[in-house]
Amino acid sequence: MINRVKKIANHFREGGITPTLSKIIRRSLTKYGYKRSSKNNLLRMQNLYKTLSEDVNWSEIKGIAIVTSALEFDEVYNQRTINLAKYLSEKSFLVLYVVWQWEPKEILEKSYQNVFPNVYQMPLYDFYNTLENLDLFEQKNKHFYITFPAGLFKDIEGKLANKNYKIIYDIMDEWEEFQKVGHAPWYKRSLEQQIVKDSNYIFAVSEPLKGKFASLNENLHVGGNGYTPKLSGEDKRFIANKMEETDSKIHVGYFGHLTESWFDWDYVFALAANPKMNIHLVGHGVSSFYMQKIEKHDNIHFYGKVHPSELYKFVSKWHVGIIPFKQSKLSEAVDPIKIYEYLYFGLPTVSTGIPHLSKYPFVKHCDSTDELVVAVQSFYKQVINQGLDYRELDEFLKETTWDERFNLMLKIID
Repeated sequence: MINRVKKIANHFREGGITPTLSKIIRRSLTKYGYKRSSKNNLLRMQNLYKTLSEDVNWSEIKGIAIVTSALEFDEVYNQRTINLAKYLSEKSFLVLYVVWQWEPKEILEKSYQNVFPNVYQMPLYDFYNTLENLDLFEQKNKHFYITFPAGLFKDIEGKLANKNYKIIYDIMDEWEEFQKVGHAPWYKRSLEQQIVKDSNYIFAVSEPLKGKFASLNENLHVGGNGYTPKLSGEDKRFIANKMEETDSKIHVGYFGHLTESWFDWDYVFALAANPKMNIHLVGHGVSSFYMQKIEKHDNIHFYGKVHPSELYKFVSKWHVGIIPFKQSKLSEAVDPIKIYEYLYFGLPTVSTGIPHLSKYPFVKHCDSTDELVVAVQSFYKQVINQGLDYRELDEFLKETTWDERFNLMLKIID
């Protein structure tokens, strides 16, 4: 409750009283069932469907895939749903990329646009209100991918099942635990369970997530996250530790979300207590409390958000990567995309809170501060003494590209 009040206060301060009140009212209406799109948006959607039915080369289209996402499409962003949409388009699917909205009037920059070959972005509520237009497409191979268990997706699922769509629930995260830490306010356990029961195929990114729902649907498979060599930079493979000069410091790095809901800052400050350590943090979500603590340490460097294409410039100067997550059901179930990027860059990694990562090459899982410090120092010695055999990574990297992950998924479905 306190966090919610703080968020609202921040919105008032940053957005102004009138716009913030207007947004609160609109979202409250949506929460209690308001789903109506504007006449103008409905017309734009109908025109888009008409354009697709007339201009798409249907002789080359093998199916239709509706992919839901929390994020607008960005070709260079290494996110699961974006990579799934790109993969399906390359497999000759027409992809309708449906993006989450908190309420019908929320504006999305890339709505109604062709954002990638055979990929078209649509706002959630406009898509929901024009479902009948899907009948324009006479395709037999039709997929609907639910990528998080929001209520409106369940409504859409029922309508598409009647249109002979295959319903695929791709479980990317432990949504129930996300809700407990304030990051999925739309979540309802009973709704997710019903989605699992009603789906034709379910894929989970980790064994713990599969185990959670195994009793509800036997057609459940594990399909972890991955990486794309082209996206990470085909010439950036094993680029870590390629420093031109050495300063006799142990350079430890992390990129990603830095919220204290799951990021364990205690481990970071424990490492920083050693003056030989230099900690590099790339990402977003740092609270003002932890920013103040960071500023008191000369050996902790915070860079903010960095474009994905620029990450290699930071990693090339690091000896060891860290993923310091708090021990919880949330952390135990995740399969962080960053681990595949770390390993592609050739960065040995120390993790906490995610036990199953210990099965990956070049990864050491730790349960305490002492273990973490020892593991970082051990990897550092191996790096500077060229004691790491990078051939161990080759097979792992071959099997964990997004193409390999989705090849398996599509093989199971089709």
